[in-house]
Amino acid sequence: MFVALLFWYQFYCGFSGSSMIDQWYLIFFNLFFSSLPQLITGVLDKDVPAEVLIAVPQLYKSGQNMEEYQPHMFWMNMIDAMYQSLVCFFIPYFTYYDSEVDIFSWGTPITTIALFTIILHLAIETKTWTFLHWSSCIFSIILFFVVALVYNASCPVCHPPSNPYWTMERLIGDPMFYFTCIISPVVALLPRFLYRTLQGTLFPTQLQLGRQLSKLSPETRTQLLTKLNVKDPICQTRLFADSFSPSLGSNASDCYKADNQSTPLPTSPQTRESLFREHTKAEHETDQTAAASPQGAVLYEKNKLPSSASRLERSTGFHEVRCGTSEVESLSVGTKFPWSSAVDQEDFSLLK
Repeated sequence: MFVALLFWYQFYCGFSGSSMIDQWYLIFFNLFFSSLPQLITGVLDKDVPAEVLIAVPQLYKSGQNMEEYQPHMFWMNMIDAMYQSLVCFFIPYFTYYDSEVDIFSWGTPITTIALFTIILHLAIETKTWTFLHWSSCIFSIILFFVVALVYNASCPVCHPPSNPYWTMERLIGDPMFYFTCIISPVVALLPRFLYRTLQGTLFPTQLQLGRQLSKLSPETRTQLLTKLNVKDPICQTRLFADSFSPSLGSNASDCYKADNQSTPLPTSPQTRESLFREHTKAEHETDQTAAASPQGAVLYEKNKLPSSASRLERSTGFHEVRCGTSEVESLSVGTKFPWSSAVDQEDFSLLK
């Protein structure tokens, strides 16, 4: 966008290659003025918090499938950059048209507008804001004005016949300068802001929905989790910790698991009946195999569950966890499958 500003000026200087922006501004713009916020955002910005990714692991598919930045987005960004450069160039052009300002008194507002537009554009695209993000943006703006004031006050004969001496000092006292620096970035970024707002409201992506989980109320979070087809992330995180240490999950008083189905059952009654028959047949064959050996018969009779629901619980590994209680109703492995004293553990050694 900043380079396109110099391109539009070539139509008014006979393509001589001259610039309306001071040479030191051209050097320092990408080196100091606008580089720090982009570096901070590139290093620290993240799409989704870590706890949301743990709770909703399918969000990783967005990056694997290249859903966030597709080829058509490149051309949209190029068109948007050209539009921003046109706004940043021609609003100051028509503001100071047919006036007595010199070339640097017209080019300095263009440089200021370009800096504001780039920082605000970065703010729209930033997903995670920290103290360093705010500090880098404010520091870049302050650094530009400090350098401009010092440079314009100490360079009386830098580029004769036009020179930048006292340029910024005069512009600060001109109300038209403030009006131009405010209205131009707003007009330049309005299409992008409207696009992000409408797209995030009407057609949100999986990452955008996951990004809102840690910011919204419990009711709204439940609705988003329903759209994502996952359970409560806090509950999943605590149950995940409980799988490694039961003592961690015993303190999860607010954790619950309302539905224990990892995959929804088919809607057709015939399909459900056939799947249930196959599941019952497979378990019957497994039970007969386990009861065939002497050791297996002891374990089979000792650990046989009374109902098909209990067998389903044993096969799937789900257990019931209720909300609002101080303890989690979960049985340990030793309680569900007690080891019979009649079986010698050495018989199960892998060395034999």
